[in-house]
Amino acid sequence: MFKLSLPKLILYLLIPIQLLIFSILVPPFQKPDEQPHFEKALLISKGNLFCKEKLNNTVPLEKKYIDLIKAPYLDLLTHGKSKLPLSIFIKELTNDKQNNQLASFNIDHLCSFPIISYLPQALSLKILAYSNINPIQSIYFVRLIMGIFCYFWFLYLYKKIADNFKLILLFTFTLPMTLHQVSSFSYDALHIMFSLTLFMLIVSFPPPIGVGGRLRRESRQSWIPVFTGMTNKVQINWIEINKYFKLFLTLFLFLASKKIGYETFFLFLFLIPFEIKPMIVSSLIFFPFYFLSKLTGSYDLQYSLTASTINPLVQIYILISNPLNVLIMLIKTTIERFPFYLQSLIGIFGWLEYGLDPLSYLIYGLLFVYVITDIKLTKKQILGKNKNILLFVTLIISYIYIVLLAFVFNTPPGQTAAQGVQGRYFIPFLPFIILLLVQFTQKIKWQKIKIGEGLQKIIFVILGLYLIVTTFYSVFNRYY
Repeated sequence: MFKLSLPKLILYLLIPIQLLIFSILVPPFQKPDEQPHFEKALLISKGNLFCKEKLNNTVPLEKKYIDLIKAPYLDLLTHGKSKLPLSIFIKELTNDKQNNQLASFNIDHLCSFPIISYLPQALSLKILAYSNINPIQSIYFVRLIMGIFCYFWFLYLYKKIADNFKLILLFTFTLPMTLHQVSSFSYDALHIMFSLTLFMLIVSFPPPIGVGGRLRRESRQSWIPVFTGMTNKVQINWIEINKYFKLFLTLFLFLASKKIGYETFFLFLFLIPFEIKPMIVSSLIFFPFYFLSKLTGSYDLQYSLTASTINPLVQIYILISNPLNVLIMLIKTTIERFPFYLQSLIGIFGWLEYGLDPLSYLIYGLLFVYVITDIKLTKKQILGKNKNILLFVTLIISYIYIVLLAFVFNTPPGQTAAQGVQGRYFIPFLPFIILLLVQFTQKIKWQKIKIGEGLQKIIFVILGLYLIVTTFYSVFNRYY
């Protein structure tokens, strides 16, 4: 018999239904930057991977796609509070007459987008191109495919990760903002999934971390090639090498899956299995691969340097003219934007113009407290002092790096706080933040309210249904 619990309610009811809401009810291009993301995935599906020129890059594209991209009513939805014109939209949604005549399409604004982040969407579009569906229908199909793909990817990670860390993974994926992004045309989808995979690999990586964060001597030797006797025979532990390969491959894909500016650049420092010397060697090896993955970021820098409202040189001068300016900017940005970061981490949708009701945000906040207080780590899972410091410094440096880049390349001169950073950029941080917090809550004896099993199930169901209904109402009320 199916035993109801909070994790199972979330896994098999809340997550699938919210994925359907965000996949089907949200009109095309009404997720952050979904239009250019759709364009990039479409270009990749047609074999156009790179920009060949610095300016005026054009490719031939069917007019049916150009007409959709330039649809006036979708543009009004994006930049205003207007509702979706159902009569026009349904007519185009069911239209089977498609204009396949080719026209020139400029792709300069797509040059910096990372190719790897759009491969699932591009492959889906390539397969759908052999059917008779129109461009609007393809958007909904790809959203559904991405939602299903990421959901089963998450289920695999949830099954593989140690039981003590399951709630961390579950809470991060359950956030409405996470579900909103993984069911869309967005580089955030793969970026988030790679970050969850990286977290699973790190906390599951043998040998155990142990108190003090140092590896046992026999464990360190287990992954090092051993030379024995006069024959110089090499004895290699391929299982350990495979685990390191998975860790570094996932890390590389994570860092390569987002364009320059909003990746957690210093996250790779927190490789728990390493001691200091192997970490330094591994970092030196990894740096060149990371910068190779970011070559396309030069298009972003070129755009910022030529944009009329952005002047990176002026912003850099402001920061270096007085060392205190960096600290002032960071403090002011954090104080002014922290409530927005929290709210948009849980979920502010569309083009940051609508969200959930206050009670829903409170429920997700209570779920966060539940995760922090419910997780009980074993002695081997508790980080040592040095690793806790390393994790804390890693998170702080990553935050500073993101805010500084936003201030230099995305903030008009005259603004004293960084602009453009959203809470969803910190979703990859969240599992590591929770991991850090639970290190300090293990010795606290929490006074939990005792509730009967039957009443507990009723409360779970009511909360789950409430979150589903409010999510549906929030999306429906915005567009219909």
